[in-house]
Amino acid sequence: MTVKKPISVIICIALLAGLFVPAAAAGAKYVVAGDKANVLPEPSALTEPIAEIPRGTVVDVTEIENNFGHIFLRSTGIDGWVHMSLLRYIGDAAGNTDGVKSIYIKSLPEKTVYIEGEEVFDPAGLTVYAVYEDRPDAPVTGYILYLPSFSAYGEKTVYVSYTAPGGAVFTAEFTVTVNKVPLAGITIVSPPDKTEYIEGETLDFSGLQAELSYTDGRGSRTVTYEEMLEDPDFLIMGCHSEAHGKKIVYGSHTVNIYYKYPEVTCYFTLNAVRKTLLSLQIDTMPDSTVTYSTSEPPDLTGLTLTAEYDNGDVQTVYPGQCRVLCDPESFVLGSGNIVTVQYGGLSVTLDFTLAIDSPGELQLELPAVMNFILGEPIDLTSLKVYLIAVSGEKTEVSNYTMGEIDPTTTGTQTIPIRYDEFSALFTININPYYQRGDPDGDGKPTASDARIALRASVGLVTLAGNPKRAADIDRDGTVTASDARMILRAAVGLENLIDYTGLVLLPKKGGTAE
Repeated sequence: MTVKKPISVIICIALLAGLFVPAAAAGAKYVVAGDKANVLPEPSALTEPIAEIPRGTVVDVTEIENNFGHIFLRSTGIDGWVHMSLLRYIGDAAGNTDGVKSIYIKSLPEKTVYIEGEEVFDPAGLTVYAVYEDRPDAPVTGYILYLPSFSAYGEKTVYVSYTAPGGAVFTAEFTVTVNKVPLAGITIVSPPDKTEYIEGETLDFSGLQAELSYTDGRGSRTVTYEEMLEDPDFLIMGCHSEAHGKKIVYGSHTVNIYYKYPEVTCYFTLNAVRKTLLSLQIDTMPDSTVTYSTSEPPDLTGLTLTAEYDNGDVQTVYPGQCRVLCDPESFVLGSGNIVTVQYGGLSVTLDFTLAIDSPGELQLELPAVMNFILGEPIDLTSLKVYLIAVSGEKTEVSNYTMGEIDPTTTGTQTIPIRYDEFSALFTININPYYQRGDPDGDGKPTASDARIALRASVGLVTLAGNPKRAADIDRDGTVTASDARMILRAAVGLENLIDYTGLVLLPKKGGTAE
């Protein structure tokens, strides 16, 4: 006998056609019609479930809100809300009963014991009787059976719903037993074709076969690995997550085959030896093979190696993963200075050239602002001058000379800087517009400029950028009435706003002008 897939659907048997299903309502009985129903703490899909109830469970819905029904299961204490789309209406005792007081199970079905996942419900022998007010009990037909899933073992409740001709609905119930599949055990018939590995190789369980044996006399069943993959009742997994298609780590491994029940299991073993490095080759050379030091090892930045292993792995290796062997103190000028790089028992060699380090060029670090307005201080105090050696070593110098800057001349000025035999250039720009005291940019301070500054001081206009710098005579960062007064005095010749003396501010460390 072949084991079938577990039954995951509920079988609803209508013994008569033409059933009338009343409209859904609170205070009535419902049955879970989906595979399961999530129970929520509130009538909102945004909340996390607090429990779930299986298909075929009959519940009483006491109220309905936002298309959710409130239920309470006395047997389990589950109290919450279930979406009405997951429930099927059974009915209530309202309406005309036609003298029916209740229904009961007169005789159980002939078959009340089933095997999990292998059999479907058989109603043969089931009789349902009605209790009447004015006449003896009598059998009824046209009832509906709501069956639980037989895909899991245990005691199962079958619900019977009978709708009287007058519309009243009555229910009864009985239990059936679903037993485990009578498995005796599972044994390995054939281990995988490959059980010996090198660490890092991909696991392949092809060729694996297991045999299922039973206690009820049926023949045993042999299952291939491919069949196990398709059967959700099988789980093949090692203690360290070893699985088909994954890479194996070094050591011995036990892989278990679980089938359906925790106690039905067997195992096979695998072994992985250490991988061996077959070759080590230079992939990219260092950025430079010239060194200038005999006290420190050469800079290997940019060097990458390719390592190939006997399991097929190809790995990129960086200097930080390697052991570097060399004696810088023994280096001689020119080439032929050997550096050995070791990894995994193999090594490569590099030929470095020792050269004498010497100054190469000047490098300037300029202030953030190199554009100025006429009459504004030319602040170069943050200027830095560096001497860059051939090796790339960077040294700040201070005893340089700088070309003269003319703060009275507008336009671009190119300024030379010299240090020993090295030189560098930088440029500044002095804008003729928005000179000091001229926020309107017409080239001279006027009463109009004073008016602009005064309006800016009381918030009637907003100045920014060069116009604000031109109106801020005292350089306190804010345009005030005092600034407006000085501009007005300059407009009538009582004030000179541009004093070119001391406008060029040089670094304190040096930088003397030529």
